Amino acid sequence: MTYNTEELERQFKNLGGSHNLHEDCETLTKSFNKMESLREIKEELKKCTNKSEYDAKKKNYIRKCEESLRGLKEKTTSSSMFGICIIWSDEGMNKHVISKLNSFCGDLEKLKSDLEREDYKWIQELKQLQLEEKEINRRIEENKRKAMNEKDPAQKALLLQMIDEDGKKLKANLKKQQELSKKFNFDPNKRIDDLIKAIKDAIEGNSGGGGSGSGGSGRNRNRGNNDDESDDNNDDPDNSGGGSEEIKTKLGETTEKVEAKVKELSPYYTNLEP
Repeated sequence: MTYNTEELERQFKNLGGSHNLHEDCETLTKSFNKMESLREIKEELKKCTNKSEYDAKKKNYIRKCEESLRGLKEKTTSSSMFGICIIWSDEGMNKHVISKLNSFCGDLEKLKSDLEREDYKWIQELKQLQLEEKEINRRIEENKRKAMNEKDPAQKALLLQMIDEDGKKLKANLKKQQELSKKFNFDPNKRIDDLIKAIKDAIEGNSGGGGSGSGGSGRNRNRGNNDDESDDNNDDPDNSGGGSEEIKTKLGETTEKVEAKVKELSPYYTNLEP
């Protein structure tokens, strides 16, 4: 997903003052697209196979966070965020944009802090859990096969118990993976789009447009109205679940599989002596 200079110019066409709109939008586009790469942090770190590789990637992402924060906070007597014209930071603009800007900076500060705190250990733990998951699934399949062919009721009961115990271990394993997968859930697009809309609303308000705006962004795709209407508290990436949705789905599907297997073998229980 990329941001487009021409689309930003269209969004901000009512901005007055003596300045180069195209140049400012070009600067914003480059800065926004650079921040877009921060969404890949978790998946890129999960690919690391050793500590030195992890530390190198981690250092690079911390640098990107710092650059983005400096750009968003930049303000001099002649320039505003990312060095664009100071007219974007006049009093009227600040009233409309400052809360979105602060929220964005807050998210970036948290992301940077999380990166500085976490080390390669969580990747090792995640990979170990994934190996254990495969082994548990292998045992469940093997014990299911044995139980289907077992003639001795006592042995059938033992195999069913082992399947049940492994099912519980699998649930615990996937919950741990889900917790680890919550790290670094950062959606730069949502924050960027909110910032663009706030600037657009401020421009239209200052130029007599009522300040309501039509939403939208400088990105090469359309967003739903629900995104524009959500407030800052609901924007928190930690609340959204992010990349952990896949693990949640996997947990549900695997649990259903285990329960189905136990149900499939349950007739054997009725043949056992008390």
